[in-house]
Amino acid sequence: MSDKTGYGVAGILALGLIIATFIGGRSIEKMRSADDGITVKGVAEKRITSDLASWRGQITLIDKDLSAGYDKLQEQFKTSIEFLKDKGIPAESIEEGTIGTSTKYRRDERGHATSEVESFSLTQSFTVETLDVDLAKRLAKESTELLRSGIDFRSYAPSYFFTKLEDLKLDLLEEAAANSKLRAERLAKSAGNRVVGVISASQGIFQITQPNSTQTSSWGMYDTSSIEKKVRAVVTMEFRTE
Repeated sequence: MSDKTGYGVAGILALGLIIATFIGGRSIEKMRSADDGITVKGVAEKRITSDLASWRGQITLIDKDLSAGYDKLQEQFKTSIEFLKDKGIPAESIEEGTIGTSTKYRRDERGHATSEVESFSLTQSFTVETLDVDLAKRLAKESTELLRSGIDFRSYAPSYFFTKLEDLKLDLLEEAAANSKLRAERLAKSAGNRVVGVISASQGIFQITQPNSTQTSSWGMYDTSSIEKKVRAVVTMEFRTE
């Protein structure tokens, strides 16, 4: 069988297949463009001031007699508590720690430990929690006064916290999402498109660092060494464009 067009049956079938493939390809292209999106990260930061401080101190006493050492330690602990009260710390804000003991044994002329007790080391710690973060900072420094009174006292660096962090996180997530949308809109506009919807969104890890720090961690960070802090939130969002 022949065809007046000169293509023949086989040629017509081949041409039809090409046209069908072209049309189908255009349909797939449109479907893909309808699902095309742009993925951006949104960032929000805020500086905060800690509103809770935790400070720990420890007394160490060495004595050859355990019972006598315990009595002396109790007296030194009372002196330390009075010192804290005089500085403005109420008794209910002071948490008393347990007493720890260790034994030091004499060594013979060869340096080997014997069963003879040389001395006992006793430790007593306490923790102060206060909303006055500046007071905690001063206490950590002024506690050297206890050393002058003959107490072997160690002051640990205070830890500073922000108690309204959960509420702040929600606000920052909202700001980060708005920042993400703004970035997406500007990127889409530069390509002649516009943002028409959200495909997906995910929350990143919060980073709580010192004010001028650029440190980050995949597990998140929570700096407790500084009163002033910076909270940084990141969200990743995919927007549909057209």
